[in-house]
Amino acid sequence: MDRKQIEINYLYFGAFLFVLLLTSASNIFMKESLAGSRTFFFLYAAGQSVFETLAFAFLAWVVRRLLGTAAAMAFIGGTFVFLVLHLCDFMMDRVLDLSIWETISFVSDESWHNFLYLLDASGIPLWVWAFGFLLLLSLPFLGIALHNWSHRFAAKKPLRMKREWMFQAFLCIPAGLIFWEFSAAPILHPDSYTSFIKSLPWKWTFLEPQNVKYPLETFLIPPQEEAEVAAKIAADPSVLKEKPNVYLFVIESLRGDFIDPAAAPHLCRFKEGSCHFDLALSNANGTHPAWFSIFHSQFSYFWNYAQEKGWKMGSPAINLMKKWGYKVRLYSSAQLRYYGMEELLLGKGVHLVDSYKTFHHAPPSTAAESDAAAVAEWKKDLSENPELSTGQLVVFFFDSTHFNYSWPQGWNPKFVPISNDIDYFTIFQSDAKIEKIKNRYRNSVHFVDSLFGSFLENLPDKENAVVIVTGDHGEEFFEHGHLFHNSHLTHEQTYIPLYMSFGGKKPEKLPKVVSQMDIFPSVLHFLSGRQPSFLEGRSIFSPDHWPYAVISRFNAGRSPYEFCVHNGENKLIARFDNKKDIFRSKKLKIRSLWNRSDRCLVDCKDNLGDWVEIEFGPAIDRLFSRHPVSGP
Repeated sequence: MDRKQIEINYLYFGAFLFVLLLTSASNIFMKESLAGSRTFFFLYAAGQSVFETLAFAFLAWVVRRLLGTAAAMAFIGGTFVFLVLHLCDFMMDRVLDLSIWETISFVSDESWHNFLYLLDASGIPLWVWAFGFLLLLSLPFLGIALHNWSHRFAAKKPLRMKREWMFQAFLCIPAGLIFWEFSAAPILHPDSYTSFIKSLPWKWTFLEPQNVKYPLETFLIPPQEEAEVAAKIAADPSVLKEKPNVYLFVIESLRGDFIDPAAAPHLCRFKEGSCHFDLALSNANGTHPAWFSIFHSQFSYFWNYAQEKGWKMGSPAINLMKKWGYKVRLYSSAQLRYYGMEELLLGKGVHLVDSYKTFHHAPPSTAAESDAAAVAEWKKDLSENPELSTGQLVVFFFDSTHFNYSWPQGWNPKFVPISNDIDYFTIFQSDAKIEKIKNRYRNSVHFVDSLFGSFLENLPDKENAVVIVTGDHGEEFFEHGHLFHNSHLTHEQTYIPLYMSFGGKKPEKLPKVVSQMDIFPSVLHFLSGRQPSFLEGRSIFSPDHWPYAVISRFNAGRSPYEFCVHNGENKLIARFDNKKDIFRSKKLKIRSLWNRSDRCLVDCKDNLGDWVEIEFGPAIDRLFSRHPVSGP
C-alpha cells in the first residue's frame, strides 16, 4: 500500500459519523427555531461531525504506524468511549438542556450520599445503575471488538485516502465553518444560540452573537439572617382564637393545564370552590429550590445560600405555627433528604415535626403505592386519634406524577395507549409517541386525583379546614424540545396548580399572578389576621399583592444563576453575569424576552432598557440593593 495513503475502516467510522449526525439533527429539529437557526446549526453540526470523524480515523492510522497495533486498539477503544459520551450528551441535552460535561461537573460536586439519592430519585433500580457503570468500564473492549469485526468486511473493499486530502479537509472544514458563521451572524438570535449550542458535538462555535447586557449598578439583596428571623418570630404577639387544621399537598411535577375534568375530577371540583388564579407559577423548575420557596417563602435562588450558612431552624413559617401551638404531621413518599432538604425545611434533626412518616419506594414498588400508603396511614391516624381534627399542620408529599409516572398494579389506566420506558428516549419523537407519554402522565394524575378524592371524603371539620394543593413545578413533553423539567423556564415547566381553600373565605379580589412563595404568607395571614414581615412572599388577602413572580432554573447543587421575572403578560429571562457568586453580579445577561405564551418579543430590542424598566422596574428594584454585600 502507498505510504502516502491512509486506509480507513469506513464501516466503523461511517457508523461513528452517522450517530453524530443523527443525534445532533434530532436535538436540533426538536427545538424551536428563530431566524433560520435550525439550518445554521445543522450544517455547523455536520461540519464538526465530519471533522471529528476524520480526525479520529487519521489519528488511529498515525498511532498504528508509530506505536503499533496494541496502541492503535487502545486508541480505538477511546474513540468508542467518545461515541458513547456523545450519546449520553444527546440524552442530557434532550432531557435537561445540559451537556455531558456540565453533567459530569455537577455530579463531581455531589457527596457520595447525595449522589445515591440522585440515582434513587431517577426511578431506575440501583442494580440497573450498577450494571450501567460496569458496562461503562467495558466500553473500550466493546469498541475494539466492533472495530475488528467491521474491519473484516471493510478490508474486502478497502477505502484509501491520500494524506493531503486529509490535511486539506482539516484546513477547509474550519475555514468553511467560520465563513458560514460570519455570513449567518446577522440573523442569528442570541436566544437560539444559547439553546442550540448544546446540540453541537463540540458545544462551541468560533464566533457567537453578542449577549444583550442590562447594567445594574446595584447588588442582589441577600436574605435575612437566621437570627434576625428567629427574633421576629419570638416577638410575634398573635394569639389565635381558633386553630383549624391546615393541609398542604405538594405533588411532584404537577402541571396546571393537565388538571381537567377527565384526568382530575376531584381536583377540578375542589378548584371551583377554592381560591384559584389566572396564573400560578412555581418559583423554580426543579424540586429542591421549589420546596425551599414553598417552606421558606423565599426566592428560590437563595436555597444554596441558606445551606451554606448552616440554616438550622427549618421553615420560618412552620416555626411560627409551632409557636402558636400547632402540631406538625408529615406523610411523604418523596425522598426529602434529596440535596439535604430535609433539615433545611424541617429543622436540624427535623425538630419541627411531631409525626414523621415516610413511604420510600424503590423498584419493584412504585411511587403510586407509596402515595396510597401515605393516605391510608393518615386515615388510620385520624381514626385512632380524634384530637387530630384540630390544631394540626398536615403535609403530604406525593410522587406518583414524577417520571416514570405510576399507578398501582391492578389500577385500570383510563388513558390509552400509553408509553413504555423506551418511548422516552428514542432518537426521533413522533406525535404519536409523545401522546403516549402524555397519556401515561395523565393516568398518574388521575390516580393522584383519586387519592385526593379519598382525602376529601375523610376530611374532618370540612367547613373550617384550610386545604392547599400545589405542584413543585410543571412538566414538559417536547413542547420546546425537552422532556420532563429542569431544562428551561418555559410555561410548561413552571405553570402549576395552586388551589387554596380557607374554610369558604376568599379575598375580595384575587391577585392575577401568584407563586409558591405566597402559600404560607396567605395561611399565616388567614390564621392571625396579619402578614409576617420576615417572609418574602405575599398573602393573597393583602390588597397590595406583589404583581410579579421570580422563577429560577435548576442548577443541581449550586446556586441558580438563571432566573425569570414574570408579570403575568411578559417575562424577562436573565442570567447573573457572575455565575459563581450571584451576590457580586453587576450586570444581567438578557437571555430571552418572552410573552406569556413563550413567544419571543423581538420588537423591543432597540429600546431594551426602557422596556425592561417599564415592565419589570419595580421587581428589579426589590431584588437588588445599592451597596455591595458579601457572599456566603
